[in-house]
Amino acid sequence: MSLVSGEKSNFQYILRLLNTNVDGKQKIMYALTKIKGVGRRYSNLVCKKADVDLSKRYA
Repeated sequence: MSLVSGEKSNFQYILRLLNTNVDGKQKIMYALTKIKGVGRRYSNLVCKKADVDLSKRYA
């Protein structure tokens, strides 16, 4: 019995951060705003400090 499925259609890109499910298909700046207390301005600042490309989706 294999633990890896050959199908990729049912795979979900969800990251669990600070007790919040973050969608991995969104752009990183907007995905971080799902965390309580994190707005667009703060997530933009965090991404720039961490040298993260804002135009990428990390899925």
